[in-house]
Amino acid sequence: MAKQSVVLRMAQEMCRKLVAEQTRARLSISFDAALIAAHEVLQLGPGRAQAFANAYSDAMNELAELFISDCDENHDKQIVYAKAKRDELIRSIVGEANFVPFDVSYGNAVMDELKRVRVINDQ
Repeated sequence: MAKQSVVLRMAQEMCRKLVAEQTRARLSISFDAALIAAHEVLQLGPGRAQAFANAYSDAMNELAELFISDCDENHDKQIVYAKAKRDELIRSIVGEANFVPFDVSYGNAVMDELKRVRVINDQ
């Protein structure tokens, strides 16, 4: 196996750092949008907004754990079980008419070697 060049390693590290920064920004924007939408629709005040923020954080952790444990325990990088459980939960919340399956919402996603959900471009 050929040794990676220093320039390639630096470029990969810069890419990882950029993706991490963008992921954090996108998650923050998503949470802000969810909080604003919940306030507009449900008229949240400070108390219920905090309860929503806590529930949002818990749900993020539960989904992440679902995907990671499926990959680890079932040795399934395709996370078939986790996708099905996510779909079942979301369908029960939004109803059949408003339901968007995992593969449509996320795209063709798998768990990578660092246990991150990654979208694979099939084109």
